[in-house]
Amino acid sequence: MFGELLVRRLANDQRYSLVGVARNESRLNALLDETDISIAIVDRDDKASVAAILKKLKPFAVVDCAGPFQYYGEDPYRFASQVLHAGSHYIDIADAPAFVSGIAELDMLARKRSLLAIAGASSAPAISAAAADQLVGSLLSVNSIETAIVPGNRTRRTLSVMKAIMGQVGQSFQIIRDGKPKTVYGWTEARVVNFELPAIAPVRGRLASLVNTPEVLLFPERYKARTVAVYAGLEIEAFHRLLQFGGKLVQLGFVKSLLPLVKTARFIANGFQKLGSDVGGMQVCVVGQDVQGKFVKRTWDLVACDGEGPNIPTLPVTVLLDKLRRGSFEAGAKPSCGEVSLDDLQPYFESIGAETTIYEEEIQPIFKSALGESFHVLPSSVQALHSTFGKSVYRGTAVSSGPTGLTGRLAAFMFGFPGASEGIPVEVTITADTTTEQWARNFNGSVFESQLSLSEDGQITERFGPLVVSLGLHVRDGCLHYPVTSAKLFGLIPLPAMLLPKSIAHESVDSQGRFTFDVHILTPFGARIAHYRGWLSFDSQ
Repeated sequence: MFGELLVRRLANDQRYSLVGVARNESRLNALLDETDISIAIVDRDDKASVAAILKKLKPFAVVDCAGPFQYYGEDPYRFASQVLHAGSHYIDIADAPAFVSGIAELDMLARKRSLLAIAGASSAPAISAAAADQLVGSLLSVNSIETAIVPGNRTRRTLSVMKAIMGQVGQSFQIIRDGKPKTVYGWTEARVVNFELPAIAPVRGRLASLVNTPEVLLFPERYKARTVAVYAGLEIEAFHRLLQFGGKLVQLGFVKSLLPLVKTARFIANGFQKLGSDVGGMQVCVVGQDVQGKFVKRTWDLVACDGEGPNIPTLPVTVLLDKLRRGSFEAGAKPSCGEVSLDDLQPYFESIGAETTIYEEEIQPIFKSALGESFHVLPSSVQALHSTFGKSVYRGTAVSSGPTGLTGRLAAFMFGFPGASEGIPVEVTITADTTTEQWARNFNGSVFESQLSLSEDGQITERFGPLVVSLGLHVRDGCLHYPVTSAKLFGLIPLPAMLLPKSIAHESVDSQGRFTFDVHILTPFGARIAHYRGWLSFDSQ
């Protein structure tokens, strides 16, 4: 499909003479009838046939649009190597992570022959990297980069595309999340993707789940991003949920893979192809800290309609061929990250009627949202701790007084509060997004967690297991105070005022400017549940 679309795009460009290559002539007849190209019948896996056609044609460049590149065998760069040895430039539209990142093994050969070998000249990673380059711009740090691709249901489906999708469902792979490797599974963690483009009917409410593409290997190093994730989805929610269900069967070991169902899935999908729309979208979101110290979210959206979505992956190839023709390249073999820019691509987006937009929004920490202007009255160390996004770790020391009375000891046990101790190390890990902060407090091996959230009425609530308390945050004498104003069990059953726990807690700074905390929690009847106090400093590691 992509090779055919690329041929049709380039056929009217007088700067190129095209040869379409496939394993059987029937795949090429339509192109031969409708375009002014030559054709050749070659099996890419037949080394002798490939050598013969390269010797005969002596092509300026060879573009591999076949795939799926995940299944190129034990010698995945056999074909690319033959192309370079023949003296031709090599480009492919792979989106297989290992294949794209591993193309560098041909770097010495490409440089020796003054040729370019590019893997991944497609939506992922060429276009997503072009968008990320522009979005990251002057950001001081990058917390996360997330990419999503959601085609319309009327998009044509080929076996190669279906194999690439079905081969990932339920399979494990690693991503970088909060600065550490994390094992995830293909087509899990569904999220909703929305696009806002006024000139085209907005694409909203599309489901997308985790997929394994080159960005997960390339972007953490390229942008020093703490989290990188790529999502893909189907327009028809029922189909998306069906893939998720299949993924669960793979995860649980009932089946090894969904690949044996590729032809069946394609048949079923084609039977429902008239449902949905011919509108698809791609989105790249970058969250980071700008030069003013604010956390911002920058988003690049692309929406293509009228069935033009499948043309998108071929556009970086067109840009690269033009650069090769002009001699505007540096020899070598590399993934397609930074090889094309949004400025390079924009005329081609416009040529197929695709619309793009970039917008930015400030990410407001939940404490800043709740406190308003009084947030800025707080000492800088307190402001800094409550202005983080993503994952941050603070370390220090603390003193803790244990619980008293039967009810105090019972409550301390239920919620995991620390016992009595003197001068112990404490580590607090805060994982924050736009609406919540997850706090994990480690008092010398005794860990208890809570989740702070911003409610719709602008208040901060804190959840300890089944208990959700509302906090009447306020600033007094340069300190942030945390009184409990109400509470609910399981977030639903209100507790009467006489049963509310009492919180005498505040945050401030010490003489060295370090963040300090003093938390005293009592039962409604006066028994101490916990009393811990100490200091924390940000751990840059």
